[in-house]
Order: sequence, then C-alpha cells, then structure tokens
Amino acid sequence: MQLGAEDTSSIELLCSLAAVDTETARRVFHKHGGDMNKAAEALLGGDKGEDHWSTQVQRHNTPESSYYENAPGPPIQVTPAPAGSEIDLTGESDPYQTIPAASFGPSNRAPDPNWQMVPSNLAVSSTPAGISQEDQSLNDAIAASLNDFKSEEKDTFELTQHVREGGRPVALRPESPSLACAALVVQALYHVPQVRAAVAQIGLPDVPSDVALSHSVRAVWNLVELFTNMDLAQLAVIVDVEVLPSLVKEEEMEKTGDNPSDRAAAMLNNLGGTLEEYLSARTELIPLFNFTHVNVELINRLPRKVSRTTIGGIVKIEFDGTENDLIQRLSSILSRYEEGKSSHDVIVDPSQMLAFNLSRHVASTGTTQRKADAVPLNYPKTFYLDRFMFRNLELANRKKAQEQQYQREIQDLTSQREALTTFDGRDAIQDLKNSIYYYEKVAHANGDQARQQTLDYTVNQLKDVLTMVESKVEGIDRRIQELEALAADVYNVPELQQFRYDLRAVLMHTGLPGRKQMYSYVQDVEGVWWKTCDYEVTEVTEETVLTDPAGLHLSAGPFLLLYSMHLSDEELRRPVQWPEIFAKPTEENNRKFLSMLPPEIASKAKKRRSLPIPPTTPRSTTPSRTGQYLSPQRSATLGPRPSPVSRSNSKVSETMTVD
Repeated sequence: MQLGAEDTSSIELLCSLAAVDTETARRVFHKHGGDMNKAAEALLGGDKGEDHWSTQVQRHNTPESSYYENAPGPPIQVTPAPAGSEIDLTGESDPYQTIPAASFGPSNRAPDPNWQMVPSNLAVSSTPAGISQEDQSLNDAIAASLNDFKSEEKDTFELTQHVREGGRPVALRPESPSLACAALVVQALYHVPQVRAAVAQIGLPDVPSDVALSHSVRAVWNLVELFTNMDLAQLAVIVDVEVLPSLVKEEEMEKTGDNPSDRAAAMLNNLGGTLEEYLSARTELIPLFNFTHVNVELINRLPRKVSRTTIGGIVKIEFDGTENDLIQRLSSILSRYEEGKSSHDVIVDPSQMLAFNLSRHVASTGTTQRKADAVPLNYPKTFYLDRFMFRNLELANRKKAQEQQYQREIQDLTSQREALTTFDGRDAIQDLKNSIYYYEKVAHANGDQARQQTLDYTVNQLKDVLTMVESKVEGIDRRIQELEALAADVYNVPELQQFRYDLRAVLMHTGLPGRKQMYSYVQDVEGVWWKTCDYEVTEVTEETVLTDPAGLHLSAGPFLLLYSMHLSDEELRRPVQWPEIFAKPTEENNRKFLSMLPPEIASKAKKRRSLPIPPTTPRSTTPSRTGQYLSPQRSATLGPRPSPVSRSNSKVSETMTVD
C-alpha cells in the first residue's frame, strides 16, 4: 500500500508525538482509519496496533497474494482495540497528573542510521563481524604505520626541493630511526630562545684531536656547531649520522625502551646536565635547566617541616583523563590536602626553562574504557609560576581555599539545575514543551466548548510551570558563569604574576610505531608555529598546537612541553652571534649550495641580515679538521678538533619526579 503525501506527514508527526518508530505509527494510523486524533490518543495509551498488523501480514503471506496480485484474499478481521487503550485528556482531574509519559512535539532527534538509504552500487565494507568501523579504521591505520615502519625512506633528497624558505625551521633527520626522538628534542631546545643564546655563549672545551666525531666528549662542540647550522644554514634538512650519537648516552637510552616520553626525558637530562656544567661559572645567570625545590608540611596552616632543597630539571606529570588541565593537574600533584594539614612541593629558585614530561594512563572501568571518554590534555600558551613558589605559599593556599569554595558552590548549583531539568533520565523541560505542543496543536475540541476550556487551562498551567523552571535555570546558569569567572580569576593578582612562562615547543606521538609517528611543534622568533614530521616542515596555527588530538585513544599524544621565561619581542628577535669557527664555514657553504641552484630557486632561500662575528678564544692554529657543510646526502662533519686537553665528566641534572 502506498501512502499519499498527507498520510506520510501524519505518520511522521505521530512518530514525533509518541516517540515510536514509523511502522508502529503506520499500523495505528491505519487501524483508526486515518483519524489523526484517535491514532495519537491510541498511541499515547499504549496501543501498538499489533493485532491489526497480524491480520495484514497473514493476508499478504498467503500464496494467492504472493503470486496473484488481483486474487481475492481472506476477509480482513479487525480486532477492536482493548478497553482502556485510550486516555481521556480532557477530564477534570489535575492536569499535572494527565501529562502523558511519552514525548510530544516536533522531534529533535538525529535520524536513525538504520533507515538511511545506501546506493546499491557502492562497494560494501569488508569489516569482519563483531568489529566496529571505528576499530577497523584504527586497525587499518596501525597496519599502514607498520608498513611505513618497515620501509623507512632513504636519505635521498632533491636539492631544489630542500631550500630553506623564509623563517621555516631546519628539519633535523637522523640516519638511524632510533634517534628520531633525540632529534626532535634537540630541535625543540634550539627553539627555546634562552637555550639558543646560552649555547652560543658557551666556551668551547679542548678535546683530544683524535676523538671520533660521534664520541660524547665532543658533545659541546657538536651541539654548538649544530645550532649554528640550524640558525644560518640555507638547507631545509640536515641529515645526521655522527652528531646526535655524541649527544646521547646509550646506557641511559637503553633503560627507557621505546617509550618516547622516557627517551625524551633521558635526552633532556643529558643535554641539560652538560650545558649547566659549562654555564655554572656564570653566577650572574639564572640557571637554565635546574631549579631548586623543597617539600613543606603545614599543620593548621603553619609550617612544621621543611625538607632540604633539591635540584630538579624536569617535572613529570601523569594524567588519566579525570583531570586533563595541565595547571590544575600540576596543582593537585604538588599540593596534597588532608584534614588540618597539607604537604606542598614548592620551587625556591626557578630556572629559565621548564620542561613537562607527560605520561597518559587511560582510566578504565573494569577492564575496558570507552573511547569517547578520552579527552585531550589542555595546556596553556602561557602561565605564571608564582603560585607554585615557596615565597608565595601562604598566599597561594588562601587563594586555593577560595577557589575550592567557588567550586563547591558551582557543584551545588549544578545539582539544583539537574534536579529541575531532568526527571527519570529524561529532559523535563523538553517534555513540558512537547506536552504544550500536544495540547495546542494536536488535541482538538471538535466544537466541544467544555473540552476547549480544559485544553486552554492545561496549556496555560503548563506554560506557567515552564516559565518558572526556565527562569530558575537561567538564574542558576548566570550564577554558575559568575562563579566560574571568579574561580578562573582567583590567582590573577600582581603578587602571583611575576614569573611568566611561555610555551616554546610541543613534542607529539600518535601511539603508532615509526619515525613519522613522532613530530614537534616549535615557534620561531616571529611567533609563527611550525610542525616538523621527519623531514617535512609545515606552518600551522596556534590552535592546532594547543588542541592536536593525535594519539588520544592510544595513551599517547603530547609527551614533552617546553616553556621558558617570557621575553619581549625585541629580546626574541635579537640575533644570536655564533662563534666564527662555525659561522664562517656555514656562510661559505651557503654560498656554494645556492650557486648550484637555478636563480629562481636560490631566491627563495632564507634572507638574514649580516652580523658582526665575535672573536673566538685562540686555539690550536692547525686544527685537524675544518667545519664542513651539513650535506643532506651524507653524514655531517662538525668543527675542528682542538689540541688535546683533558675534560671533566658532565654532571646530570636531577629529575623532579612527583608521584
């Protein structure tokens, strides 16, 4: 039987009014001979029209109806509706007691995907039974990643495609895939302005002339020349064989396994300790990596125990999806409150740079977790360290108590709102609106004046209730917004805004194997953000950096955040002066490289203003090796080998690990 346009719209309206499927609405609609009012009242009374449908199915399943379309079938037996299947909506009882349990009014539900039309000529997915399409897509992504992991690209590049244009960063690509994480850490450190300036000022140590380029004793030489090339070189990609191994302590990296977070922390510890050793002589400088911190125990807000100061270089933060704001998570880790007492890890002397080593542990219910429960970590573009410092402990605690009071009031108001707007798991406000729609648009008096008065009375009463509820909800929402603004602004006082830190770099991991599954976001001196994935460098928006959801469902995502003290635009753009022993060969190699390219390609190269080259400390007049250009086709050879002088061992900065 085909339905007319009018019948179709009537059935759709019945579906919306009674919250039933199309077939049920069609059965009841035809059972009552197309009378919209009777069909609606029957559906609201619980009539599903099964008895009427069974006779129709029996007729159409007979051999006659199957093979002979015009053959007479058995007479249709329509069973009368059971007594009480209709509800008198116009009775004199309390109108609040006669509100049907079902929803009325136009439906705002999403279309049921089971009823969507699919073109018959499209290929059907071969997803195995029992596996959702989302899981299958994830499996496909893992398979593609494994294929990429097996077939690493060779270090062969077209020179014309790898001219460094504009202010784009240099991509540092190690020949060994196992050093991909180390390369991202070095590149990220270069884009921390305080680190870049400090490396340029390091006095180069003397090392034996016969030491291999990849030996750790040459780490400082290699790092300074590598940074020089990352600043001055016109190549977009530096492919390295021997330099990065000199910056990595193999015994430390072996302990970390394949976890990018642990490998990055080990690499950062090693480089931080090496640099701090050579910068420690300059007592006028704030430490670059190392900050000092203590543990303070308070009883009734009075200090009772203060531990010895400890040196830290990295702040380790674990999060599980229940608290995914970096600063809030840091606050809950560093400060622990009990009845009448509290314990606080606070910083005594800050460092110029702060590194956050992140580890995601997916919270589970039982043995599994719904993928929809995973949310990305929220880390700010800038924040103030003052609330975590020893000298501000008393003020920070008062502000914390104030913040907690705001949060408690927000929770109470949220509970009140829930009680007003939800009943038995349903949206109470929407149910009221649906009921009003039914009494105004669907129920008809049919000329009965008494019935019309009852309908009008019911509508007015329901509208009054709706107005009252919406007014209360609006007031609650307004107060919640005020409290949220107060809570967000509670630390916004001058005393807690002296040490500002800005985000400089973010290291990401998708959770899949392969060097292309790790990448970095770094910001240049002009404030532009760049993404480096293997040897590809692309410009991205700041929003992308702060909201990248990569690795969200694989316990991955951001694993290292680098912040450093705020600098003015003038300080950020101040050029770095590199040692002549490295800068001069780099500029010469730039000239040679660009001369090999067509003029239209060479013109795209990064332009920079010429700088006076500072004098270097006199060294061996006949170095055994001169600086050679970091070629993208072969291993980089860095720096001259000075005359032999012994070198002391580097100390490694401690890691601030908070459980």
